[in-house]
Amino acid sequence: MSGTWIAKPLSSLNSSERSLFHRSQAPSLPLSQTLEWGAAMGMASGIPFLVFSPERKVSAIFLVSGTDAECVNGPVLDWAAIRTGQELNEQVSMVVYALHQSNPALQSVRIRPRLSKEQFEFMSANLAFPVDRVDQSRTMILDLNETEDAQWRALPPRVRSEISRSMRSGVQVFARSTEEGLSGFWESTRAFYQKRGLFVPGEEWVRSLLLGHSDPMIRSFLIEASHEESGSQAELLLLVCGGVGFYFFAHETRSETCPKISLNVCAQWEAIKTCIRAGVRQYDLNGVADPNQIAEEKGSFSGVDFYKRKFKVREVLYFNPMIRFGAV
Repeated sequence: MSGTWIAKPLSSLNSSERSLFHRSQAPSLPLSQTLEWGAAMGMASGIPFLVFSPERKVSAIFLVSGTDAECVNGPVLDWAAIRTGQELNEQVSMVVYALHQSNPALQSVRIRPRLSKEQFEFMSANLAFPVDRVDQSRTMILDLNETEDAQWRALPPRVRSEISRSMRSGVQVFARSTEEGLSGFWESTRAFYQKRGLFVPGEEWVRSLLLGHSDPMIRSFLIEASHEESGSQAELLLLVCGGVGFYFFAHETRSETCPKISLNVCAQWEAIKTCIRAGVRQYDLNGVADPNQIAEEKGSFSGVDFYKRKFKVREVLYFNPMIRFGAV
């Protein structure tokens, strides 16, 4: 690999590097990783750095705190160009070198928050650096059919029944422009999450993420399911990026007079249909608890796993290695 990778604090980027930084915000990886970036931007401790290759084709955002650096957004390694152990170690060495040049006290770096099983096994077999710690995370993927009719038939009977019953009860589903409706959606979403003690970034972050780019491959939709008679509604933010749909954020408001209907399920079904119309074949529902912890699930996330599993999804396991390199 020719050239040296560069690590610069976000506060000192020039105009071309800042453009690269905005491209790094695109949610090409699962939601929880993108949320880590949002959390990092709001943290008082730690300094965000942009790490990028000489050709500016690959970049990622790292949060540097003390002796550790954590990748919080972006695929910093160009896996399309990694076929051998030597190519892997060349790229990892360049990232480590760039970060250490800017932060001499560093001793460990997490290269990428989420590796697939195949990437992790390849890294474990070939990496010259010791792996200090490996965390795991899961997400749910719904594989989509080519047509809405085929997808409807593929839904579990219970889900089809919930949707049909809710629609007969007066639920209406429609989509809004993300740009025009984002402020209202985000205000309601922040209140919904904060009431449950969950982190939500500011509107400026999500607006920059969704609208601060010119990539036609990244599209977003606001989808609402409402019950006018009771004044209840559920709304979700759907992203389509790189041929994958992402269930990004959602909120729900139910009045005391709301009948037993499934607003969230109706909104989710509309999101699934939107993905199919956009040619998407995978819908990432983002996040699932460890199967061993589901029985103990309590508090803010109670019921979330059950809700997502209704759609007959498959679970995907990711690996999050921390590489220890010591004083270089």
